[in-house]
Amino acid sequence: MALAAVAAVSFISCAPDGADYVDELDIVYTNYSEDYDFKSKNTFALPTKIPKITGLQTTNTEVQFLDEQYSQILLREIKDNLEFLGYTEVNALDEPDFIILPAVIQTDNLNFYYDWGYWNWFYPGWNWGWGWYYPGYYPPVVTNVRSGTLMMQMTVPSEIDASDKIPVVWTGVVNGLLEGSENSIATRAKSTIDQAFKQSTYLAK
Repeated sequence: MALAAVAAVSFISCAPDGADYVDELDIVYTNYSEDYDFKSKNTFALPTKIPKITGLQTTNTEVQFLDEQYSQILLREIKDNLEFLGYTEVNALDEPDFIILPAVIQTDNLNFYYDWGYWNWFYPGWNWGWGWYYPGYYPPVVTNVRSGTLMMQMTVPSEIDASDKIPVVWTGVVNGLLEGSENSIATRAKSTIDQAFKQSTYLAK
């Protein structure tokens, strides 16, 4: 298993009296399938909005979404990084190599395997039997996260297995990103999302 985690601004251990600013608590975590050939892929798709994960059960009518202004900040940074790495954005219905699923966690205890129903409004060809798995690695159990933590999953829709599971070949987590003013969130989104892709060198074309 390969993984990487960094403190985006400074390590908490450097501040014995506690952090002075919220960005000092930002942590970036990434993990991936070592056996996957990322360089052979070319296209990706992103949703137009980001769901808020508040529990483990949901249906299409119960999904809540992050406010539009914050969704666009995060989606733009993800898109810019993927394009910088050499990928081209396409529509989700145009058979992209990857579909990126960003979500914001609004609960203190959550396993990475959150309910598939959060994505039945977006994922092409969705059906109730689908789910996902992590080939070659196992992502962290996310517990005690700060409100507003961003989680990103890179899925491969063309490689659904016999049990209707879709592989997640890369994951990224930014802990507690959506705290502070809009300007602060925008600045931290750029630095921390950039860091998630910067430390994932295997994604580059």
